[in-house]
Amino acid sequence: MRGRGRMTTGVLVYPIDVPRINEEITKELRDSGKLEDNEVAEATDHEGIIRHDDNIYWLDEEGVIACTPVSDDLPIRLDFFKHTDKGEGKTTFCVISQWGANFGPEKIEDYLKDDAVPLESYVRRFGARLEGNFWGVVDFMRDIGAISEEEE
Repeated sequence: MRGRGRMTTGVLVYPIDVPRINEEITKELRDSGKLEDNEVAEATDHEGIIRHDDNIYWLDEEGVIACTPVSDDLPIRLDFFKHTDKGEGKTTFCVISQWGANFGPEKIEDYLKDDAVPLESYVRRFGARLEGNFWGVVDFMRDIGAISEEEE
């Protein structure tokens, strides 16, 4: 971790609307008989993308980034876990994903939220690991030319 505050990077993160994807996947699975009415399919939320040149890079709010651009051959893959409402406030949750869905560059564009968020605000602040992750993303963005040294 660096001994200073976060810099203004100029890099924007476009959050993925995972709750909307969850709703659509749940509906598809219910319609196909793979889920009951008291069950939902949920992927982990807090995923986003960074655009640079003609590339899209996938990251989460903990600052974990895929350093290879998203493509049809290397899509964003969301894993879905089954949650079952047992009534009376009781719920079960599968710890092993039951289903997955891939999102290439064109498909993921349909699921981005309207407002972009600065990288320095998007990556959570919670201890040395997340700060280290943030600075790792900054270093990667510098390496690909998305941040210049002058912006520091």
